[in-house]
Amino acid sequence: MLVSSDHAAAAHSEYFAHADPSDSTRMAVCSMIVDPTRSRLSTGIYVSHDAGATWGIAVNDTVSRWGETWDPACAFGPGGVVYFASLPTRGDPRIAYESGAITRFFRSTDGGLTWGEPVLGPFVGNADLVVDWTGGPYHGHVYAVGVRVEEEEGELPRRHVSLVVSADSGRTYADPVDMFIPKDWYQGHVGAPVVHPDGRVLVPVEVQPPYRPTPPGPPRTPWWEPAWWVQAPRDTATKNFASVVTVTEGGRAIRQPHHVAKTTPCTPAGGPPEIAVDHSDGPFRGRVYVAFTDHTYGRCQIMLSWSDDGEEWASPLPVDDPRIPLDSAGPNAFMPDIAVNRDGVVGITWLDRREDPLNQEFRQRFTASLDGGESVLPSVPVSEAAHTYARGEGEREGYAGLGAVSRPSDGSSWIAIITGGAHRTYEEVGDYVGIMVAADGRFHPVWVDNRTGVAQLYTAPVEVAGTARTRAEWNADLGRNVTDSVAVLVNKSTFDAASCSFDVSVDLLNRWSEPLDLPLTVKVEQMFSQIGVPRSEGPIDGLGRPEWIVGEGGVLPRDSFVTYATRIALEECATLEGKAAVYRHDIDARMTGTPVANYVGQRILAMRVSIFEPKR
Repeated sequence: MLVSSDHAAAAHSEYFAHADPSDSTRMAVCSMIVDPTRSRLSTGIYVSHDAGATWGIAVNDTVSRWGETWDPACAFGPGGVVYFASLPTRGDPRIAYESGAITRFFRSTDGGLTWGEPVLGPFVGNADLVVDWTGGPYHGHVYAVGVRVEEEEGELPRRHVSLVVSADSGRTYADPVDMFIPKDWYQGHVGAPVVHPDGRVLVPVEVQPPYRPTPPGPPRTPWWEPAWWVQAPRDTATKNFASVVTVTEGGRAIRQPHHVAKTTPCTPAGGPPEIAVDHSDGPFRGRVYVAFTDHTYGRCQIMLSWSDDGEEWASPLPVDDPRIPLDSAGPNAFMPDIAVNRDGVVGITWLDRREDPLNQEFRQRFTASLDGGESVLPSVPVSEAAHTYARGEGEREGYAGLGAVSRPSDGSSWIAIITGGAHRTYEEVGDYVGIMVAADGRFHPVWVDNRTGVAQLYTAPVEVAGTARTRAEWNADLGRNVTDSVAVLVNKSTFDAASCSFDVSVDLLNRWSEPLDLPLTVKVEQMFSQIGVPRSEGPIDGLGRPEWIVGEGGVLPRDSFVTYATRIALEECATLEGKAAVYRHDIDARMTGTPVANYVGQRILAMRVSIFEPKR
């Protein structure tokens, strides 16, 4: 559904979205808007009262003839209250902002139908809003979390997390509370916060430790020598941490960040880490999930980690249909977002470039986890159209010139025209994106594409069948896990280039001291390939795992084997030519469950399996 039809000629970017947790019909999307008639930036909030079927602009904060606004944020609070925040650019010299009060906080008490005048609050850059729905002592508190820059004489400017709180349903906002990381660290992106069921506010952040180049290591072993596959890549790239900052006492205290995972930045674009928490009554209530980008293994990919306490985190899982990058790198996925529905199902979106050989155009994709972040389903495209770029001979991107002025200390005046037709969409689509989850359990991803010639906002409902269950519950119909007792040996594998598929035959050899009951059930936990997205023929279980039934009954004595043959087709098949056919690539061991840090070598198909006896 088209969200921004009220401004069909205006480009949109940098957007946030939220649905009323108590009413599945009410939704809000806020975005930056490029006014095509005056080439000015404003921020607006669109609302829907029919579960996203139709949308209308509720507020368009243009400030004044010369003023602009950006950094939109919006959220629903208890009792049908809607909050919308925007940040003026100080472009109008007639408007004075006293004592640093500059952020404009709007408030509606009827679900977004009518709005009062904005309340001015302290400056918070890239602010995101979250409201406490827990029913606890801070129920109804409004938190605006973003960044501020502190400048000290003789010191480099320092970015830090900044928090502004309203304890009276958005009528007034207190002075900011700041969290400074150590001086020799760098504070990066801040994602949208969430409120934990216990009342803690959790803020995803990106931080960078002091840069210390790794000393040169020994040369890699050539691939044709025996040790080639266990050599680690040299760790020379800049490393960041996807981290989580915890806010307690209703916003009065901020702790230093807990690190989720070490990452290599995706430049020039990747997006901030994003966070979600399970408020369901299911087995994972209170579990915290973080989605983030990582370029450590040759391309920008989307990773997922989880924690039950917000401090100790699971090893990250790649979720964007993991593949090994070719020598040309890519496809680079970026801008993840994440939400958890009433059934404990985790929904994850990102902008994906797999369809474009030039690694530029993108389309939004969606996946889900039904087992608390242990695995994800194969992803599906959400948007009908990709965001494209002019590539024909003589074609150019359309630009609306955004006017800007500057008055340096010498008293001179400067005029600048900033390109903005596809405003900040070529690499980043702004600083953040959005996904909603409605009270009825359906996800509503939001994206921009330019199918009309202008970057417009769209959304669509996504329904995931089933509820979240533990791995033990998913495997309840299976018998004993005998993976450690069985050697999996490939006895035949052939690749058909015409159909881009593998015919694979494997032997399951019993290495246990006692016979194993047949048939064995093999669950393919993960598959990935260098040249496409593998899909196995045959039955698929509720977690998206291919299932192989091996043997016909009876028992399998020690040192005996049974054989299984299958065909594995590769979707989005790429051609492996020339240097790429023998080129070595770094493969994340988290994809394969191997004990070594990583692989180096060509892997055109890899699988991780679990093996079970029949249930007795």
